[in-house]
Amino acid sequence: MNQFVNYLPLIFIILGLIGFIGNALTFLQLELRSNPCCIYSLCGSIVDIISLFYNVLPLYLNKIYKIYIPWVNMGNLCKFHIFIVAFLPHLSINFLLMSTIDRYASTCKLTSSIRHLRCIVTYPLLNNILYIVLNCVMQPVAMLIFVVLTFQNVQQSRQRAGGTNTTYLHHSRKQFITMIFTQVIVTAFILLPWAIMYMYNNISANITKTSEQQTIINFVYWLTNYWFYLNNVKSFYLSILTSRLFRQTFLKALIRLLPRYCKYQ
Repeated sequence: MNQFVNYLPLIFIILGLIGFIGNALTFLQLELRSNPCCIYSLCGSIVDIISLFYNVLPLYLNKIYKIYIPWVNMGNLCKFHIFIVAFLPHLSINFLLMSTIDRYASTCKLTSSIRHLRCIVTYPLLNNILYIVLNCVMQPVAMLIFVVLTFQNVQQSRQRAGGTNTTYLHHSRKQFITMIFTQVIVTAFILLPWAIMYMYNNISANITKTSEQQTIINFVYWLTNYWFYLNNVKSFYLSILTSRLFRQTFLKALIRLLPRYCKYQ
């Protein structure tokens, strides 16, 4: 089981790289690149691949080959490294949050107005609670709120006069909403195990444990830690499963790319 957990980072990196290429190829197409939701999703995908190579790849190299990052023990670079490790995964989730806000704003009425160098943790338990609340609870809750508000706007917009262009707009908008909603649900599902384990690990830090208990806790801790980085992998695969427009645009991009590739061979 430990060997399986140790090789999870490599699996995530490979899947994440494939997903990033697919997202970039699709969201940069003429049909989608002017859509703010797609821009947020593309930015989130860029952050995802950076996070996988900066955060997850070193874990794999450390566990399998005992290769350590040199700047971890180098003064200010160590602080910068810790900041990036914590910052990148949540930046990706915040881009997803921006996507949900964008979908909500896009479904509002046209008249709507919505159109320190040294940090010392003095209260570790309070800091950990705030980390869980801000990063593992408020983000999914905020995204779900905007998804619900978006669906309410969609229900109201169905009562307005339609037409061919309006019908197509509503259809494509609905696909993006479904795609974002699915990502929100999966994100919350991925965050939950890590949030529970992170809180348990801090609450039980001063409790004496047997070696067997500590081994199990360490195993679950690292498993949920790696599981957390699924957030940097999921985007492309969920998009291609939930949005027909995304699939069609992706296939068009591949078809356009293949003749160029064959031409240079």
